[in-house]
Amino acid sequence: MANSGGALVAWGRVLRLSLLPTALADGLAGFALAGLDGLPSGSQLGLFGASAGIYHGAMALNDWSDSHEDADARPDRPIPAGLLQRRTVLAVAIGMIAGGVLLASSIHPRLGLWMGAIAALAIGYDLWMRGPFLGPLSLGTCRAMHLAAPIVLLSFHSLEAYWPICIAYGLFVFTLSSLARLETLPTALLGRKPVVLLCVQAAAFCAPLLLAISSGSSRNPWALLILTCFGCYVLLTHALYKGEWTPERVQAAVGAALRLLLVFTAAAALAGAGSFSTTAAVCILAGYPIAHALRKVFPPT
Repeated sequence: MANSGGALVAWGRVLRLSLLPTALADGLAGFALAGLDGLPSGSQLGLFGASAGIYHGAMALNDWSDSHEDADARPDRPIPAGLLQRRTVLAVAIGMIAGGVLLASSIHPRLGLWMGAIAALAIGYDLWMRGPFLGPLSLGTCRAMHLAAPIVLLSFHSLEAYWPICIAYGLFVFTLSSLARLETLPTALLGRKPVVLLCVQAAAFCAPLLLAISSGSSRNPWALLILTCFGCYVLLTHALYKGEWTPERVQAAVGAALRLLLVFTAAAALAGAGSFSTTAAVCILAGYPIAHALRKVFPPT
């Protein structure tokens, strides 16, 4: 029984199950932006399964790709620690990614092509697109496309109206990934780079509110305003803090930005014109305690 429990935790760490709420939040927000009225139908719910398969399959592929480096830098990770076999993780990763793309294709061929592009980009990142610019760009593009997937499924022409929010979300993830890469730099090399990245994040956070104001689409503009102000306040508080930037301060800023991912997607949902927007935002914010509980069982690091 103990061995089974250990294997379960190891798989949860490899698949990064503690990040599941953020993956599902993208779909919820995307359906809200697509103008969905009521709840997603049975076939539409399949998009969440496709997203989870590709997202967490790519996480497992990332562990497989990094396993040799982890043997030196993070020997407690499941593969170098001998808790999981490297070839088994690769097989599961391929199966989940392929299954996600096939499931998306069964819902609609257009969605299958879109999710296939996301999967290809995620695989590219896992295997070779790791540069200081290309890596964050790949991650940001994946998340922007992930948010747009329900729009592509339900109302492709709506992308014309909501692409600024998708781009802003991608920019938020791009700057978050770029900020995380600064954690390993010594204090002397940090300079004001974290300040610039945090200010760009704060600007990106305003996109759902600005679009809702210009279009008048939001059914809950005050809730959207509160979420936007909260996100900007947190980011600018870190950016404008006086004193020298250290790796510890960067880590704190990265943690704050990570916790704001769900706030951003909740705000994006509230920018939608359909009746599902409020329900989606509430469900997204409810992911906080779920993510916290999952982190205790399946630590992501």
